[in-house]
Amino acid sequence: MEDAFAGEKARIGHALQVRLVSDLTRAKQYYKQVLGFTVDGWGHAERDGVGFLLQQAEKPEDVRPNAKPAKDRFPHDWSGPPTSWDTYAYTDFDGVQSLYEEFVAKGAVIAYTPQTEDMGNTRWKEFAVKDLDGYIIVFGGSN
Repeated sequence: MEDAFAGEKARIGHALQVRLVSDLTRAKQYYKQVLGFTVDGWGHAERDGVGFLLQQAEKPEDVRPNAKPAKDRFPHDWSGPPTSWDTYAYTDFDGVQSLYEEFVAKGAVIAYTPQTEDMGNTRWKEFAVKDLDGYIIVFGGSN
């Protein structure tokens, strides 16, 4: 059977996660003023490779951040995340602390403070912010 896509394949150049919010105006302000995203009138919120398309939910119950995952056998005896995660954004070890300080100074809702974990020859650091609808964005990186 011949591959129908044997020629040059189309590239996906960009992706945004759709995030239903309870108040689009307030959400756009929070992502822009507190989290430092560039936000346009349509609700495209982007910063350094992380992006969302904020859309007004029709009903409050349509806003559904992820639940905390089930316990599993994670590698390195890791007990799993301290809370649910909706987005995981990677940076470097020092960038984690810098972002944390930036967000605290701007009044972000902190889901959990920076945590450092020894992973043998590297250390991992992460923290998480919560948006106005309870979506959690984690920022993590290693040295």
